Amino acid sequence: MERHSCSALPPMNNSSNNSSSSSNRDNTDKTDRSFRRRRTTSFGKLSQFLQTGSILGDSGSVQSALLDLSTTGKLMTKIAESQRRAVESLATWAHNAGNAAIDDVMQQTRELYEIFTDKELQFARQYMHYVQQLQKIADAERAVKDAKENVIDLEEKEKKLKREIGKGVSFFRQRRGGDIYLLKQKLEEVKASKERSEQILSDLRAEMEVVKMFRFRNGMQGIADAYQDFARSCQAIFSCQREIIEMVPAVSNQDVRHMIYRGSPVTRDRVENLRRSLEHGLTVSENNSWPNITVSVPRRRSEPKFHVYQSYNSSPPPPYAAASRNISLPEYQTEAINYQVENAELQTCSHCGQSVQHLPNSNLKHTVVTGNVM
Repeated sequence: MERHSCSALPPMNNSSNNSSSSSNRDNTDKTDRSFRRRRTTSFGKLSQFLQTGSILGDSGSVQSALLDLSTTGKLMTKIAESQRRAVESLATWAHNAGNAAIDDVMQQTRELYEIFTDKELQFARQYMHYVQQLQKIADAERAVKDAKENVIDLEEKEKKLKREIGKGVSFFRQRRGGDIYLLKQKLEEVKASKERSEQILSDLRAEMEVVKMFRFRNGMQGIADAYQDFARSCQAIFSCQREIIEMVPAVSNQDVRHMIYRGSPVTRDRVENLRRSLEHGLTVSENNSWPNITVSVPRRRSEPKFHVYQSYNSSPPPPYAAASRNISLPEYQTEAINYQVENAELQTCSHCGQSVQHLPNSNLKHTVVTGNVM
């Protein structure tokens, strides 16, 4: 028996398949549209930030400026944390590198960056504190704006009451005399309230201008002072870093296999001196880097300032020939020598006529020169 196939009969399961496929397409379209909308919004904000440097569109408003300043403070905190992690990783690498000079300098550099990170976080806190002081300027402007809106609302009420009183008789009903009287009484109250609000607005504007100038002065000066203090700390810290990095030998013709690094006490003392100077608030000029060493010989930029490493196969120093030259010393008076001088006898040399002191209880003779030596 053949199955009847009439075109008028609906096909089996076609409607359910069509409905399910259409619902799937609708869900897919909704998902795609929402994704495109989110992606467009995100890309739009990113492009707006890259073009204008601000997330908000209005670049001339106080709120936009304060938002950008707050974002700067948060970024400084993130940068400090990132620098700390990076220096820790670099110090671990240097410790495992097998180079004593690099290891020592990097460990002290890590101490420097600990100090620098603390100073950076301190600066970020001070910076955000004074940004909050500037935020009060927006609060003052908001108070003036609210007072101004109150005056505008009262002006609108006054205009509306005047229109109602001027009509007298409405289109649908006639107003009674009592209603007109109440409207006029309410109008007088609104006028009085408007006058008081205008006076309050005038006084508030003058007061808020004074407050605005004070808060602006305090906030901007505080930010400038925070930057100056941070800059002085950076100058001291990174000057110290340059000095201790110069302790790494700039090897030119030495054999590194026979070199011994002896710069650990120098770098350690230098960092400790810097730490103490920053704790006591000393300036960079007061923080003497190398107090006991003077350098007068020109050197290369890549050459270490002080050679604290030693080479076993280094050549001996040249002979000193200062004794073979004629040395002329200025006229001077000598101080008393504490070798039982109080028991010495003053005698006169029979050959040169100079005064000498003779110690009777000792075989040593200490001559005190009183004249010129040529």
